[in-house]
Amino acid sequence: MNDQVKLEKKWAALEPWAENFDSGMERRGADGYSWYDLSLLNALPTEKDVAIIVTAWQGQLKWLEATLRAYRQTGAFVILAYDQHFYPWTKPTPQDALRTMPNGRHFQLANAVVFKPLTADAGKRNGWNWSVRYAQGILRQFPNIKKVYITNGDCLFEKPEGFTNLLKLVDDCDLISGQTTPNGTIHTANVLFKREAFDAIFDYINRLMHVPVIGSRSAESNLKEAVARLGLKVGIAPVQPLDLDGTIDSYARYGQDSTWKQLVGFRNLFAEFEQAANDGLEVAWLKPYADSFMDWLYWSGEERAMLCKYWETGDRRYLYQFWDAGEPSDYDRLFYPLEFFGKEPILA
Repeated sequence: MNDQVKLEKKWAALEPWAENFDSGMERRGADGYSWYDLSLLNALPTEKDVAIIVTAWQGQLKWLEATLRAYRQTGAFVILAYDQHFYPWTKPTPQDALRTMPNGRHFQLANAVVFKPLTADAGKRNGWNWSVRYAQGILRQFPNIKKVYITNGDCLFEKPEGFTNLLKLVDDCDLISGQTTPNGTIHTANVLFKREAFDAIFDYINRLMHVPVIGSRSAESNLKEAVARLGLKVGIAPVQPLDLDGTIDSYARYGQDSTWKQLVGFRNLFAEFEQAANDGLEVAWLKPYADSFMDWLYWSGEERAMLCKYWETGDRRYLYQFWDAGEPSDYDRLFYPLEFFGKEPILA
């Protein structure tokens, strides 16, 4: 690891600091750096050639620290584009801000953070569009960025070191997604763009969305239309995640094999989490990615009482509760007391 890479990792708090800097540290401290060294990082946006835009909202805070940590480890310029939902008919409390907004760790891990304006109707359509548009506003200032990767706050790279190989997939096309269906639907959870294509597409979508049509359009349909109208070349990932019936699983709900999985260890954490609840699958592997901030503040009451207790104690009775409550049909969901599954803890 060269000194620049190490310094960037420490600047993102990916590596620990031996000393607490203050405003007067002109000497080289215990970490080997001075404020003069740190000031060189101010120009990072002008030095990177790849940007990662992570769109997120409060429902993804439970995973966001882990996902941002992975993306920052790629060495790309990471923009967190966050969608807040403080609607004017509510009276937000300080607790609401803690529960629904990024915390200090998220700000450390992102190179930049943007907050779009408050939007109405369908967050996945309007919220996502405006989050990306605001992030694009930052990138407009930096023509050195040649490739742009867009992903969601609950999608993870388990192998961020493989990102340089993933970037090669767009060398012979304008954009490529981890999941593209036979009818041409390009899933937006993980899309890589050449810079020129990225700007052209989101300029087009912005014009398309200027006049809202309530309850219409999705992020995927907007992207599909933009690509068709602009005549762009879409790459197809050689290996795409397949569902149990052999069709393409756009959400990679089982952590299936795919090109993205092979190169960067792609995981759609929420999709796999939800499928585990529906199908009664093991969730211990998710614990390292789950944020326990302020005693699991980002998790629902049910999740804290069942799933988070399982992660804390290893007692599988909590897991059995979680499975019974997570059945896909309301008719099948059961809520038994812990003692129903045994008087004593069940430890694997």
